[in-house]
Amino acid sequence: MLPAIDLTGSKDEIEAILKWAKNRPEIDETSEPTALDATRALNVGLPEITEALTFLTLVFTTGKAALEFLKALRDEIKTHKTSVIVSDTLSGTPLGKLDGGTSDSEISSLTLK
Repeated sequence: MLPAIDLTGSKDEIEAILKWAKNRPEIDETSEPTALDATRALNVGLPEITEALTFLTLVFTTGKAALEFLKALRDEIKTHKTSVIVSDTLSGTPLGKLDGGTSDSEISSLTLK
């Protein structure tokens, strides 16, 4: 199975990421954005939902491709001063938060081993 991650954020953030991600060569497949239900919000570590959140699943050709994508995404969201939650698609386990200040070593921990 190919490496896959979920990104969770506001509807506008996820739609902007999807538009941007469609041109990224590291991505093998993308899902359509999906509204986040309360159970999934708890799984990704959000204690309460203050706005409508959406998640997007991204499938990569390799783990290295996921790492390269997350580094590029960090630079992209840095300009928008926003953040997203990264989680393992299969288990729903939160891997961490990605924002403009996330270091390369922290990004490495966000990718699937």
